[in-house]
Amino acid sequence: VSFVRASHRPLHKMEITCKEANVAGNANSFDWFPAEQGLYNPKHEKDSCGVGMIADLAGAASRSIVESALLILENLDHRGARGCEVDTGDGAGILCAMPDSFMRRKFQELGVELPPQKSYAIGNVFLPRVEARRAEGKRIFESTCASIPGLRFVAWREVPVCSDCLGKTARSFEPAIEQCLVVGSGPLATDARRFEAALFVLRKKAAKAASEAADTPLYICSLSSRVINYKGMLTCPGLARYFPDLLEDDFQSHVALVHSRFSTNTFPSWRRAHPFRYICHNGEINTLRGNINAMRSREGLMQSSVLGPQLAECFPLVELDQTDSGIFDNVLEVMTLAGRSLPEAMLMMMPQAWENSRAVPDEWKDFFRFNAALMEPWDGPALICFTDGSGVGASLDRNGLRPCRYYVTKDNKIILSSECGVLQNIPAEDILHKGRLSPGKMLWADFSEGRLRHDGEIKQKLAMSQPWGSWISKEGVSMAALVPSKEGMLGAKMPAVTSQWSEAGGQLERLRAFGYSHESLELLLLPMGRDGEEALGSMGNDAPLACLSKQPRSVFDYFYQLFAQVTNPPIDPIRESIVMSLSCW
Repeated sequence: VSFVRASHRPLHKMEITCKEANVAGNANSFDWFPAEQGLYNPKHEKDSCGVGMIADLAGAASRSIVESALLILENLDHRGARGCEVDTGDGAGILCAMPDSFMRRKFQELGVELPPQKSYAIGNVFLPRVEARRAEGKRIFESTCASIPGLRFVAWREVPVCSDCLGKTARSFEPAIEQCLVVGSGPLATDARRFEAALFVLRKKAAKAASEAADTPLYICSLSSRVINYKGMLTCPGLARYFPDLLEDDFQSHVALVHSRFSTNTFPSWRRAHPFRYICHNGEINTLRGNINAMRSREGLMQSSVLGPQLAECFPLVELDQTDSGIFDNVLEVMTLAGRSLPEAMLMMMPQAWENSRAVPDEWKDFFRFNAALMEPWDGPALICFTDGSGVGASLDRNGLRPCRYYVTKDNKIILSSECGVLQNIPAEDILHKGRLSPGKMLWADFSEGRLRHDGEIKQKLAMSQPWGSWISKEGVSMAALVPSKEGMLGAKMPAVTSQWSEAGGQLERLRAFGYSHESLELLLLPMGRDGEEALGSMGNDAPLACLSKQPRSVFDYFYQLFAQVTNPPIDPIRESIVMSLSCW
């Protein structure tokens, strides 16, 4: 097996570096996983984890929010995983609002006065540990920042860490972690949306430039004026021990998302730990290949009034060597930069099953139908918590195969997790409301409103925000309007087929030539024609794969839909059509 290491580490005798520089795990990462070989492909890396979230609905920052989040994370330790070493975890992290008082104090110690809140951005950056390569990575970042109008690089701050708490494997790939301070000037100092867009361009261009440089890994965990994340190849209890920043009294926040990673059948790494820049995710995205292809195909037609010509310099918009969760986060970020709210972008990417449900109002269906033509569903199973600092929410995909429980307390806090009991010090009389998310449902708290919005209110507001139905009736085109059938249009009732299988006219020879057998006719095709549904059976199929078979096989045997290998029991889209859908628009 050919493993890839960070280039600044000496190789042990049994380790072999990759021959190709462009495979996953090259110098643009801090990972430990094989190069693509045999039946292994890094593109299939997925997560299945524990998530937690706590927030003050009024947006009041406090130390208790951070401490409670760290306690939630410790109580989710069993949802994550470790390797052969007790101190090497699959990953753990926290995403919280920018701790303004803490950052002001720390940068003041470096002789730097921070400008007003929301006009500066700070992010944690993974850099090489070798001093010369680290300096080159910082030079790339600074020069890229200087090339973007309205951005000014100010300073670096070395993040204090406790490397002694790391296991041997995690420590062997440990990056140097520094915080960059970037300030907005001119229009960017007062326009939060354009400031975030410029920071997005900086991050994408710097990462691309570093990937083209030799032996200069560079990964920007986050770069925002609103939020910051601390993460790594850590255990849940090890997060706060590794990052002493998280234990400081003035490290305060009004919202915090935490994540305990279980890298399902995959390899742990520093940069693949959650949370990402907007989300943390429990589950997997099983439509990922199609989602990536669709996003890449859109890039040639994309335009942006905010990013302008710099948009093309950010392609590809998805980080192709990230996990399914990281790629989901990439697309969600692009959607919000385009001007959509986080709840709207999430509903476009993870819509509920609406086509076959009579309980869904027509105006909701118009919203989903219009946006289905813009974005295909990202199907899980998936529970996703998300925040941009101004609000926080959670959503289940339309399959709904991941648990999500939440409490709202009398002191105006929301606590949400992938299981109950993550905070055990809450008296029952202090709980104002509690519940769980159902398939396709969402909740969202806007801190400027100081309250929690539930699924119906969120979707009704978005459904009434634009004349979706009117746009569809005026501009929509259906296949039925394009393809004529024998009786007029596609979808019209066709005459019943009365022909039978026979040896007359060479029909049997043609069936043999195209690989049909008596079993396929009697057990598969006959029930579909007779009952209008696919036949179900409980017997195993011990026939070899078509690509490995020595016998001639039907062309259809070579093409099967990919299915979640951890979904149990299997889903029947006919019997469970109310809570799921396989439709594409």
